[in-house]
Amino acid sequence: MRILMVGGSGYVGSLMLPGLAARHEIRVLDPVAPPGGDGHEPGYEPGYEPGHAPEHVAGSALDAAALAVALDGVDAVVHAAMGRRSDVDWPHPDLVRSFEVNVASVYATLAAAHEAGVDRVVLISSLSVFADAPVPLTDRSIDETSEPDAADLYGVTKRLAEQVARIAADTHGMTVTALRLAWPTPDDVWPRWALPEVFADPVQITRADGAPYPALAASDLVTAVDAALSRTGGYDVFHILGDDGSGRCLSTAKARDQLGWVARHR
Repeated sequence: MRILMVGGSGYVGSLMLPGLAARHEIRVLDPVAPPGGDGHEPGYEPGYEPGHAPEHVAGSALDAAALAVALDGVDAVVHAAMGRRSDVDWPHPDLVRSFEVNVASVYATLAAAHEAGVDRVVLISSLSVFADAPVPLTDRSIDETSEPDAADLYGVTKRLAEQVARIAADTHGMTVTALRLAWPTPDDVWPRWALPEVFADPVQITRADGAPYPALAASDLVTAVDAALSRTGGYDVFHILGDDGSGRCLSTAKARDQLGWVARHR
């Protein structure tokens, strides 16, 4: 399959890129060139055959000309751009950038994909659509039927992105699959969570009682995206999370039952 990855050079995009490039022809739309793409990048679990180096279109989804070039000839889109970091007031999110990347670029991508005849999109969403306080996310009982309730800037913009995706699917008859991720990490540091811009070293996520909670391994994320790319019919959302087999992790039963996906790392 020929896939356009919007935001493929960011942290989450870079986690997915080696595995997807081993299976598909990848074109990346991003202001920054993607790393490697040969299936053997540092931090990624061995076992993938080398894939084609991804093609790079320099630009963003808010650049209509670049987006049109990037969409030419592709079969599907994976929107992985995430606007969260502020270059001037870290760790506080950048208000304008959050809306531009998390909402406006999703709208622009879906509209342009429809115009280009591309009707299959995977939106990389986040469990951040749910509030992490006063009860930590790891200790909440939620599934895909739960109503998102995040009120922080990042969570609100990810909630809006999902609404944009649903509207596009309903209006244009597209297949749009939102994958809500939590704590994606390279395979070689799993079950810890690596986020280089925030933590000097990978951290262990814990529940309120101190019990460890596993991050989402990059290779498990790749198989989830692959499964979502095979789905047809309207809009739907799935929780894609790490699992330690304890039965205490947030439910991924819907992904198992409807996408055939389970986390292999446990």
